[in-house]
Amino acid sequence: MSTLTRTITVSFALAASAPTLAEDRLSPGIWTNTEDTHFAKEEGREKADWVALEVAEDGAWRRIDAFGEPLTEYSAGPIPELNRRNGASGWQYGASELRKARRFSCWVSARKFAGKPDGSSAWTFANRLSMFDQGGRVFVPGNGEAPDVTIRMRNVTWATGSRNKPSLVLYVHKDDPERAESYSWASPDASLVGVNLRWVQGSCSRAENISAADREAQLAEQGARWRALYEAQNWEALRQLYADDAVLMTQGQAKIEGAAAIITYLQRLAKAGGTAQFAFENEEVVAEGSQGFVTARYRMDIDFPGRETQTVVGRSFLVYKWDGTSWKLWRDMDNSAPDLTPDSFAQ
Repeated sequence: MSTLTRTITVSFALAASAPTLAEDRLSPGIWTNTEDTHFAKEEGREKADWVALEVAEDGAWRRIDAFGEPLTEYSAGPIPELNRRNGASGWQYGASELRKARRFSCWVSARKFAGKPDGSSAWTFANRLSMFDQGGRVFVPGNGEAPDVTIRMRNVTWATGSRNKPSLVLYVHKDDPERAESYSWASPDASLVGVNLRWVQGSCSRAENISAADREAQLAEQGARWRALYEAQNWEALRQLYADDAVLMTQGQAKIEGAAAIITYLQRLAKAGGTAQFAFENEEVVAEGSQGFVTARYRMDIDFPGRETQTVVGRSFLVYKWDGTSWKLWRDMDNSAPDLTPDSFAQ
């Protein structure tokens, strides 16, 4: 659903609902009942099913899993079973308390099974991993070169009667999704927490602490990331670079709406037996708050077996949205550029 359509839908829904709805709803962000469910049995309460809700700026909401992946489409209507908790001191989903999560950006490095030729260790490295601290998880595949690793975060509030202090906890899982290999902790308001187990290490920092300069640097690298994933035909990872309501407007084609439809369109060349090599060169990169704008020129060399290479050059105007930890491509417009030739690009 596009942002405009979703906004209009929300407006109609609010107009038709009770007058207090606009002021009596969850604020934008991720909300879960992780802490309420974790110690329920220990406190003699019935354990509720785990739930995580993601609320957009316009009030639309959807259910997500612990990895931040959507389980439902966005809805503009009221959230079922949502009520105020203890008057006006919080929220609950059914009888289970909801808490708002904070977003973190993480990196993870795992030691590879095979070392370097000189005998020293070789390591994988994955960064800009989006995480939230109310039961959020990130899976980092080893791709056969290193162990698969999952990291998890909780802002732990202990069971009633415990003398333990609330803590921000970072867990590392290898073979068991429930029992962690190990964990580390910090104060609940910490902006950074890390762990080093010698075979794996990583760190998570509050997304709000990512500097404007770092955001702009990340924005400038998005084209290179897109190219690498496209050329590797890693469609699942490429999908993660797009906002759910992204729109592609490319030369000579009707506009394509939605990240899933865009990935299907991008797969057509590979499915037809062709390959493509890209060159991207940024001409202008501007990051303004939660929006990013990139003007880039591109060269695309298309090959089919038994045919001559076809080369296409042009420009793209790209609009990105900052989701709290990373940039998501929201609008992509391409056109031909008569002032560019294949020789315009660095070899």
